[in-house]
Amino acid sequence: MNIVGLGNAGCQIAKNFEQYGQYKTFCIDTENKDYKNYVSIKPQDLHKDYESNYKRLALAKCKGDTMLILCGAGDISGAALRVLDQLKSNNVDVVYVKPDISQLSEEQILKERLCFGVLQQYTRSALLNNMFIVDNVSVEQVLGSVSLKNYWKDINNVISSTIHMSNVFKHTEPLLTTISRKRETVRIGTYGVVNSETKKEKLFYDLQNTRLKNYFYGLSEKTLEEDKSVLSDIRSFAEAQKGDRTDVGFSIFPTSYEQDYVYSQHFASFIQEEKII
Repeated sequence: MNIVGLGNAGCQIAKNFEQYGQYKTFCIDTENKDYKNYVSIKPQDLHKDYESNYKRLALAKCKGDTMLILCGAGDISGAALRVLDQLKSNNVDVVYVKPDISQLSEEQILKERLCFGVLQQYTRSALLNNMFIVDNVSVEQVLGSVSLKNYWKDINNVISSTIHMSNVFKHTEPLLTTISRKRETVRIGTYGVVNSETKKEKLFYDLQNTRLKNYFYGLSEKTLEEDKSVLSDIRSFAEAQKGDRTDVGFSIFPTSYEQDYVYSQHFASFIQEEKII
């Protein structure tokens, strides 16, 4: 699978995937910050110039399933649609990193809203496979406490490791699953984690009008062998997550870890925050 980072935020997250053997990374930025596979893009004065002055990038080796990671607040996000056009023959997911809006200037907010809205429209039109929204403020709450020195490193590590584990489970045969093929209209989503002891779930974005919730249980050998109630507990949890128009499924996987891990993906068919775009 290809991981393509666009801009500093996207590239810093993409860089984390270099440690795994399952990915080929491409980092598109105006400056090489020790990226393994750096793709240069010429600096532009304005957000719109990244689109109007776009020259095809060195992405010929980026073929097959692809995940584009970016934040919409920077000028370089203006190149997003042109990059996606270059990758249109690939099966593309987008991970959109939503910044802390309270820390942005009015100009940055306008760029962020534009990029956020347009990419969702592309996703709903099936020009993109899925769009996963990740809110930095929500991820900070997932961590609970973050040191100022390692703030971005810790935030990016949580995002990349969660995406990685979700990808691993997607390509692994489960012991048991109730997850069925999702509807074509359900494409806008987010990630989440569930505390295996308290059963408390924390999402990476406050997704509205959720239509599908999928849970991925990575269970230790000890839990699988000794916990006789684990399946009934999982079924009860899944049942509690259902709503009038919300489908819920789960998959169970054996792992070599000593601790149990639970990840989730929530999906909606409606565009998020549409009223403010």
